Parts: sequence; C-alpha cells; structure tokens
Amino acid sequence: MKKVFSLLCLLLISHGAVAGYSLSVYTGKSFNQSLQTEEGLAIELEDSNHLAFSIDRTIDSARYGFYFSNTKSDFQSSPELDVEMQYFLFQSAVEVPLGNRVNGYVGAQIGANYVKPNFASSDIFFASGLYGGFEYLFNDQARVLFETRWLATIVNNASNVSCTLPTDEDNQCLWHFDGDVLNQFQTSLGFTYRF
Repeated sequence: MKKVFSLLCLLLISHGAVAGYSLSVYTGKSFNQSLQTEEGLAIELEDSNHLAFSIDRTIDSARYGFYFSNTKSDFQSSPELDVEMQYFLFQSAVEVPLGNRVNGYVGAQIGANYVKPNFASSDIFFASGLYGGFEYLFNDQARVLFETRWLATIVNNASNVSCTLPTDEDNQCLWHFDGDVLNQFQTSLGFTYRF
C-alpha cells in the first residue's frame, strides 16, 4: 500500500503545476451485507470505519481518476476473525451546481477488491459501483464533501479465499463463497484540494 501511495503522490507532484487535478481524502463508515457459504452458513461482518483517498483529473463539470479505500471488519460471531478489504477503483463523475457554493455529483467506478482474511489466503475480486454526494466550495481550490458509495464485489467458489473444513456443527467452513455479490455501502466526509 505504501508503494502505491508513494507512486500516486509522485504522479500528483509531477503534474501539480498543471491546473485540473484534485486530491481528496475521506473517512467514514462502511456498512456490510451478509454472505452465505456453500453450506448455507450466514457470514455477518461488523460495520467498520474506512480511510480512502482519490486523485482525479477535472475537466469542466466532469472528473475521472483513481480511488483507493481500506477497511477492516470483524466477524460478528467470531471477533478473532477479520477480513481487510482494499478497493482499487477507476472512477468518473459529473458535477451539477446546486446553489451558491454547493455542487452535487454522481458517478460510477470499476476495478478490484483485494480481500485479505486473517485465517485464509488473500484474493482479488472484480468490483464496481455507484457513488454520489455534495460538496461545499470554500473557494476554487478547497472543498468539503459528504458522499455515499455502493460497492459491489463479485465473489465466487473459484476464489482462493476458501476453506475445506468439515461441515459439522463444531467445525464449519467459515469462508467459502457461493457465487454471491458482496455489497458494501460507505458514507464519508472528506476534503478536496484542486490544483
């Protein structure tokens, strides 16, 4: 993660003198949907906090760029088990002026979700989603925003994130997807600076 962040910072600095770029940082809450294993066992993930950032190119009333988010969730039934998710997404949005110093925006995103449980091997899944929000403009460069994102991760049984434990009551398989979609919702407060 540090290498990716460093590379993106270097990219931003090298183009910092050119107008039309923005850097946003976010923090907020991630809400998780339950999953069901192949054996019919429901997996409930605790809602958790997330940190995120994005680097975007802005053109008139549109923007496109890269979004990264990191969250770690515990299992409700087994707090010693957790899963970390890192989203690497390309995104694009359209901005709409709503009033004096207030803009709204809606967009779509596509990319990957790197899923890293603490009890099995990690894997990468296809992810996509939609997002939208409002931003208050302090001036042409500085903005505060509130947004909501829907993130959908396609999970399947071909994944390495699986287990082959017996399915009796005392030793059930804890992480074997049954072709489901993991839906997450993020609500975030953030700050954007435009160059």
